[in-house]
Amino acid sequence: MGDILQKNLKGSGFTFYPDPYPDQQLFYRSDNATLARLGVPAHTISTSKMDSEPNYHKASDEVKTLDLVNMTEIIRSIGISAQTIISGKDTPTRVDTRELR
Repeated sequence: MGDILQKNLKGSGFTFYPDPYPDQQLFYRSDNATLARLGVPAHTISTSKMDSEPNYHKASDEVKTLDLVNMTEIIRSIGISAQTIISGKDTPTRVDTRELR
């Protein structure tokens, strides 16, 4: 899916990056793995650098601490980059559910 999203953003200056925190197992810590096991399309897109985010999962994690400009740009880029998936032109591959924990 990442390759499709990035292809559709060519020339925009925005870049999606592969998971920089594979050791944190974000896909499995969310409900995404459970959804994928059931055959529901599931993905994980993070809007912050969790290793340097001082408020992540802390009491100080409030709306006022969010980088809303960054989050808005990410949401806008997801909308633009997903157009060929929405239209059916591109289809992302599915996770092999036999390999999910």
